[in-house]
Amino acid sequence: MESMVKLYKLESVATILDREMDSTIKEWTRQVSMAPSLTKCLLSDADRARHLPKLFDDLLSRLRGIRNTNSPVSIAANLHGRLRFTQGYSADMLVEESRILEVSTFNTLHLHQSELNQTQALPDVLIIADEADRQLEETVRGFMAAAAA
Repeated sequence: MESMVKLYKLESVATILDREMDSTIKEWTRQVSMAPSLTKCLLSDADRARHLPKLFDDLLSRLRGIRNTNSPVSIAANLHGRLRFTQGYSADMLVEESRILEVSTFNTLHLHQSELNQTQALPDVLIIADEADRQLEETVRGFMAAAAA
C-alpha cells in the first residue's frame, strides 16, 4: 500500500504571516487579556489591537524586500507609543506587549511549520526578531516624546 503524501507548494514566512494575520492578532489579544500588567489599562480589544495591522504591514514589507537593518522607521510604531502614553501605559507595558507579539507571531509559524519553506525560515525569523526590536525602539521613542510634551 502506497503512503499518501500531501503535495503542496511550500510557502514563505511572509505569505503565511499575511494569510494568518487575523488569527495571530486574535491570539495576541487573547494573551494580552491574560496579562495582569496590561489589563490594568482598560481598553477594548479593538483599541488594544488597532495598531497591529500596520505593524504587520511594516514587517511583511521587510520580509518581502527590504531585508537589511536600514529599513524605514515605522511611523505606526511611533504613533502607537504616543497613543499608549495617553492611555496610561508604562514603558515596561510596551515591552510586554512587544514580547507577546513576538511569541504570537512565532507560534503562528510553529503551527504552520509543515507549510514553510525551511530554507528561508530561519533568516526570516531573525528578521522578525530584529523588526520587532526596531518597532519597539520606535514605540518607546514615541512614548518618551509624548511624556516630554
